[in-house]
Amino acid sequence: MIAGPQLQEYLDEIRQEVCGRCVERPYGGPPCGPLGKPCGVELHLPQLVESVRQVHSDLIGPYLAANRSEVCEHCPYLHHADCCPCPMDSLAVLVVEAIEAVDRRRQQRGHGAEVIATLPGRGRPDMAEVSRAYEAAVGRWVDCDWPTAFGPAALDLQGLTAAEAEARAVEVPAEQRRDWEAAARWLREVERRAGEAETEAELAVRAAAAGDWAQAAEHAWVAWSIEFSTGRPFRQGAPTWQQLYKAVAAAARVHSEREAAELIQVSIRLP
Repeated sequence: MIAGPQLQEYLDEIRQEVCGRCVERPYGGPPCGPLGKPCGVELHLPQLVESVRQVHSDLIGPYLAANRSEVCEHCPYLHHADCCPCPMDSLAVLVVEAIEAVDRRRQQRGHGAEVIATLPGRGRPDMAEVSRAYEAAVGRWVDCDWPTAFGPAALDLQGLTAAEAEARAVEVPAEQRRDWEAAARWLREVERRAGEAETEAELAVRAAAAGDWAQAAEHAWVAWSIEFSTGRPFRQGAPTWQQLYKAVAAAARVHSEREAAELIQVSIRLP
């Protein structure tokens, strides 16, 4: 069973990415239950998450089948179509995207924690802020997480992966196919850049732990530059790699000044 704090992350993501598009959401919701509107997310969130996590498909059909098997069959509202609280029929794609987005971020955060735990110099005072900045940022940016109006159809690709866009290109009417194929290519590029930035950030932390602060600062700058080049910081409002760059640059500056001072002391002592 999913733990409470983990469940809250799923709920927060769904409320941010899904609930605003629910036509049955009462004024003031979510939460909707206290306002008299039963909601499948609120009633069955653990089971809903598990049903999505057991499926890995580019098509929505398998997710709907798993949801009906794992959630609907045990719901007290089953066979009451007039008051069915399940969001999966009308909002299935958005719900799946939200849950899988949380899982992708968690996987990246797990890798980041492992990186920090295995660094040889992780306990040094000069690594404290660098490690904090890295752990706070890792896994936060993995795909397009900002609103878009992409192409002639003004597609909102927020939360979508390239694979999901490719699947939609197959499912939509022929006249919309070209838009979704272009969206998939663009999303693939965003995902590539996010991955490259994450790699550069890891290289920065590893170089810092090894005491190579010049290399650390260079890698951290590249990570931040990649993110900046996508325009994400202006649209999403919460830059991911800027703080790591600032932390590494500050530590690198201190080390550079210290080395300069030591050279001056050595030169003074020389005959």
